[in-house]
Amino acid sequence: MTEPASIDVMNLPELPGGWSYAALEDLLEPNGISYGIVQPGNHDPAGIPIVRVKDLKAGQVNREDPLRVSSEVEGKYSRTRLRGGEVLVSLVGSVGETAVATSELSGWNVARAIGVLRVSGQVTPSWLRICLDGDVAQHYMQTRLNTTVQATLNLRDVRRVPVVMPPARERQAIAAVAAALEDKIAVNKRIASTVEDILRDMYLAHGMSSGEIRIGDIGHLVRESVKPDALSGDEPYIGLEHMPRKQVWLNSWGKSSMIGSVKSSFKIGDILFGKLRPYFHKVGVAQVNGVCSTDIIVVRASETECRSWLLMALSSDEVVAHAAARSDGTRMPRAKWSDLADFKVPWPGVEQAARFEESAAPLIERAERGAAESRALARLRETLLPQLLSGKLRVHDAEKVVEDAV
Repeated sequence: MTEPASIDVMNLPELPGGWSYAALEDLLEPNGISYGIVQPGNHDPAGIPIVRVKDLKAGQVNREDPLRVSSEVEGKYSRTRLRGGEVLVSLVGSVGETAVATSELSGWNVARAIGVLRVSGQVTPSWLRICLDGDVAQHYMQTRLNTTVQATLNLRDVRRVPVVMPPARERQAIAAVAAALEDKIAVNKRIASTVEDILRDMYLAHGMSSGEIRIGDIGHLVRESVKPDALSGDEPYIGLEHMPRKQVWLNSWGKSSMIGSVKSSFKIGDILFGKLRPYFHKVGVAQVNGVCSTDIIVVRASETECRSWLLMALSSDEVVAHAAARSDGTRMPRAKWSDLADFKVPWPGVEQAARFEESAAPLIERAERGAAESRALARLRETLLPQLLSGKLRVHDAEKVVEDAV
């Protein structure tokens, strides 16, 4: 393949024989790159959902509670209306986040800060996303940011992003390695979702013919403040940004080196309740010891036997709705522990709660074991793909590593 004139290959890493670089726009449909809606306006409950930068995470698009824009506004941006199969890349803020639009996103649109890439038949969307996540493309994008106000990448620079192009058979093999890892991660995610559904159904079934109890009678507020200078910097840190909506599994976190103010301490098994804007429904169980934002309430079960019941209660729609209704503040409402503690939830009695715990504990352990495996697989992907894209690691060696891992 002849190197396109728009790429200065002299400043790019050398590739194995038979490999080359292509300019991104040479792999797209004609006029196959655009950014989305500039001024979406206020949320329209009956409008068209759009993807924003904050919805892109770990190669996936979060489809929960999207911003919706009016049909009138969206109609002016039909060029970025999704049909599935497009590669999405963030252009503002956290530049370089990517995902492939799935069929579930057909009919959605995107915000101004998202670039939509429509791939031609030369490569697959998954290959383009793999390359955009790679070191060469990421370095190219990060070194061309306009940071005057907020980090921004212009489309003219996106068009020239260098894409690694091994021979077709090699591309397919590398993509298969990445797909094997991502498929296993997706399986673990589905298992966790199923476990939560099972626990929720069990909780509702046990609670139908039970009495009531104050949340404060089965759990208590943990008040353990930690100053930054008392931390090593390696402790897990959970902020509201790490807590997914309506999902009790807290599978990701940062490091305490990120923080510069007093935080709250928590332990494995504690329940974290996002008190800032509680209607966002951010409630989950800690899988590690660590520290968290003071905008998170840390609750610990009074007895181990009622821990799973307390988790289901605190994460229920009824408790979250109560917290939202009683929260203080107009623009930045916050829930209070006293309101949560006084709220009554279904209670089947000590014996039945203990039986619920016996059934729930192994399910929770399975979900958490899958989450730990997924984090390890994600790290493996981050290690293997740069080596595969540089040609330093051959596919058959990577396949053996992946086979052992999955």
